[in-house]
Amino acid sequence: MKVERTTRQRLVFIVRTALLILVPLLLILPCALGYGFINLLTGTGCGGEINPDVIGLAYEDASFRSSEFGRDIPAYWIPASPGDLTVIVVPTGGAAARGDRMSEIEVYHRAGVNVLTFSARGCIGTVNNSLGYLEVDAVGDALTYLQSRSDINRNQIGLHGFSAGGATVIMAAARFAEDVAWAVSEGGYHDFPAQIEQNAPYALPFGMGLLFRVGAHIGYRVTIGHDMSVLSPVSVIDEIESPVLLIYGTLEPGLEGAREMARVGGENVELWEVEGATHGNYIVVAPQEYEQRIKDFLTTENTENAE
Repeated sequence: MKVERTTRQRLVFIVRTALLILVPLLLILPCALGYGFINLLTGTGCGGEINPDVIGLAYEDASFRSSEFGRDIPAYWIPASPGDLTVIVVPTGGAAARGDRMSEIEVYHRAGVNVLTFSARGCIGTVNNSLGYLEVDAVGDALTYLQSRSDINRNQIGLHGFSAGGATVIMAAARFAEDVAWAVSEGGYHDFPAQIEQNAPYALPFGMGLLFRVGAHIGYRVTIGHDMSVLSPVSVIDEIESPVLLIYGTLEPGLEGAREMARVGGENVELWEVEGATHGNYIVVAPQEYEQRIKDFLTTENTENAE
């Protein structure tokens, strides 16, 4: 004999079934979003290189050996006069090829600084952008190459980088402290896991931010093979004895992290907050002051004492 369900029993069945479907989704979805977020940031690929010819700079095709891949890393060597200083312009991320940040390269060239610009890891092998950590090895390779040149002052080699490249610069200046005379870092994160922790709750309320962070950590571990805690320039900035210039816009999210790095780094770390600038448009918002700040930084007493 067929038993008819009451309306209440039907509603209970529907609610229970819905909960059985929704609860796992609510747990899995934020994790998946975090995992996907990291995969998006660390994607493979290589962008088109920018030839110094576009701004009328004389250059040499150059290359140096990658300790990671055992292959040559394409580079441009852009000599300047008087050329007493040399800067390595670090690629912004995994998809940046040689010639990245050409506007900044032009500023250094006008200041009489030799420039070495090279292609990122993603242009050498089919690998993911590690957001700055593994990229430090390539900076070490570039430093080794420059130390082999007889036409430069080997004691006056600096680093410049933006965004993930800015984070690379801080970590590289700490690791290769004896070889780096000064460093300029623009718009990089101070501690990547901390920034995710600070921002995820706003994007995903009701505790789902924690699950997003879990997914992001898993994503980085699976994709890169390291714990995300390695992405922490603020934890090593106090190991840098040479002068450091941090450049951040007053409207970009990483400014508070930059202030923390300036505090932790001490007297040799200078922070310039570009009024009205967002992430990466410092030279557009304040072109004349940008150029003057770079020139002033390169001629400070601290930089001269690095010789």
